Amino acid sequence: MRDIVDLPHDLFLLVISYLSPRTCVLSRSVSRRWHAAFTDEHISYLLMRWNFPQCREMRLASTTALLPLASTSDFENINSNLAVEISCTSRNLPPWPESFALVARRYHHLRQGSARVVEKLQMARPSRENTGPSPFSFKGVAPWNRFLRLEEKTAEFHYPDPAWWYSQEDGVLVYPAEVRDRPNTPSSDPAHGYVYQIFDPATGTQIPVPFDVRRKHIRRVRLAQGVLIFEWAEEHPYHQLNDREVVHRHFVTTFDVVRTPSPSAWTWTIQFRSEWKLHFLGLPINRSDRFFSAHTATHYAVYFWQPNRSLYQDDPIEQLAVWDISSPSPYRPSEDPTGHNRPPAGNRTTSMSAGLWNGGETHTTTTTTTTTTTTTTTAAEEARKGASPEPDRIPATTGPQVIRRMAWRELDFYGVRQRANPQLRNLSLDDRNLYFIEEEHRWAEGQHSSLSPPRVHHVKCTGIPIMPCTPAALFTSTINDAVYGPVWVDQCGADGDVNMSFSLLHHLRSRPPSPSSQSFNFSISPLHSPPLTTSPNSRRRTYQQSLEDLLKASNQQRFPGLAPCWRHEDFPYLTVAEMVDFAAGVRITARHCFMLETVSVCVRNACISVKPGLPLHMEVGEKDGEEDDNNNDNRRSERKKGNRNKGHKRGEGSERGRGEEVQFADEMWSQLVGRRGYLAGDERWVLGEDEEGRITVVRF
Repeated sequence: MRDIVDLPHDLFLLVISYLSPRTCVLSRSVSRRWHAAFTDEHISYLLMRWNFPQCREMRLASTTALLPLASTSDFENINSNLAVEISCTSRNLPPWPESFALVARRYHHLRQGSARVVEKLQMARPSRENTGPSPFSFKGVAPWNRFLRLEEKTAEFHYPDPAWWYSQEDGVLVYPAEVRDRPNTPSSDPAHGYVYQIFDPATGTQIPVPFDVRRKHIRRVRLAQGVLIFEWAEEHPYHQLNDREVVHRHFVTTFDVVRTPSPSAWTWTIQFRSEWKLHFLGLPINRSDRFFSAHTATHYAVYFWQPNRSLYQDDPIEQLAVWDISSPSPYRPSEDPTGHNRPPAGNRTTSMSAGLWNGGETHTTTTTTTTTTTTTTTAAEEARKGASPEPDRIPATTGPQVIRRMAWRELDFYGVRQRANPQLRNLSLDDRNLYFIEEEHRWAEGQHSSLSPPRVHHVKCTGIPIMPCTPAALFTSTINDAVYGPVWVDQCGADGDVNMSFSLLHHLRSRPPSPSSQSFNFSISPLHSPPLTTSPNSRRRTYQQSLEDLLKASNQQRFPGLAPCWRHEDFPYLTVAEMVDFAAGVRITARHCFMLETVSVCVRNACISVKPGLPLHMEVGEKDGEEDDNNNDNRRSERKKGNRNKGHKRGEGSERGRGEEVQFADEMWSQLVGRRGYLAGDERWVLGEDEEGRITVVRF
């Protein structure tokens, strides 16, 4: 034997199991024999399994291997776009040597806190007149007037909404692309106003969204679960609110962003779903009237906070509405101001009083054989009937339906009424509940700061049930049908000790879940068949469970009902934004402490360092997670003493189970976070907005 490649195969595998992924890739250039050995398909697969068992490529490949045993029900609980990606990957699997080199390079840059490639996407410049070379106008909803102040130093506490959005579930970016001259497109063509585009970083394709931004003020854009939502206002006001303020009609337009298979990989199709009025009376475009919203593939929720313009009331006007948006409709109320072309009523009967936002109570019950309607009308509604041009009962169409309304009394009952000192940070929504995320800070000042601030920093999440519980209620649902469930409250702040320690749970919440809780229970190699001693039925059950675990891991998201403890995980640093890829165990955070600003990346050791020779579900045990819990105090004290110089690695010693945290270069803050305080992406790339208003795509 004169070379390492002359060793018996099992001994050769034992030797290379001690090599780092970077060394394995570099060994390909030593000689032809080494190149043949380290680019072997089977060896490359084993290296991937040992070093990167939860990377995206391994999850997709393992799921693809189990696809022949999959049924339709297996894909019911995952994103449809992810299901198409799995199907497309199964037809065009890249070779394992190529995949290993690609993933090894990615995680090398993640561990070093460096970018492989930095791309810039030019965005359209908003135009004040909404005409001319740029028909795009973005007037985002104003954030709360709160900022951090300590002695003479100040820092941002709230950032304005971005004009773009990235969906990790779908893997695409929607943004207003730079408007270029279109000599062959007449100005009357609607495509002239298609400024927003869908950008797929994986393939580099860009597809225009059929949404004409001309004569519109975009207030917010968001993409989640394959549903793209534009919240916008008409260019010109339609109503004079008082001597100084005017009201604009506000609408919400939704599109389905659908991944469709193609011979090469996949393509994207944008289909109009529905449109509805955001607010019954409209809203002024100013820095006083605010609204927060959240949506899923089937529901949309919005909370309004408006200053009370009455001479006899000081408390702000607070309202909440929830729509069922699962049913598409071609009707566009923005093109029908009088409502004469509203489509006929559908099968459901929805009761909407003329005073939609004035707290009137109307209840309708529907049965399968006969329909009985019981209406309770308040004296205020009787007085409004003659004055309002709207009918008392508006029949529901096949499109969006209001299923829940709450005024200040109901919000006060659930403990989420904000009053004059709001604490609300954002809304979150799941299948049954709506969550109010609230936040207070000791150093917060400004018009909306708390009169009784917490000791240091306090976050709270309150969940209230809003969806009908029975499936039958979804088809005979009316406004304010009964819902069942307790109020969920989760909060995190100082425990009260002398060290101002925070909740011990915030480490578990701020990082991706432990690998033992989300790793797949079985790994199938396309090069190996299962043991012959396993019965076919038992083998199928094992594969079926493995497929379910893989799909759940690929679709893993943080429970929306958890208080955002990650905001103060490194106090006094404030975590401004984070990007978490739960399935891969990669987390990128941006923190600041007044003049000190940092962007760092953390990769869990257990996700990329695995001992060979064990079943995959045994390779990442629970022991590291238990050590994490026992050493929380040690980690906290070590973090406070840590050096924040570029390239400094945190997490050595007692933090080994949690993973290393590495700082990016100092200029990365201005490239990603400085303008909007928003990060997005996954293990392959991270996106942000630089100080010049361009989208930065950092690829690893």
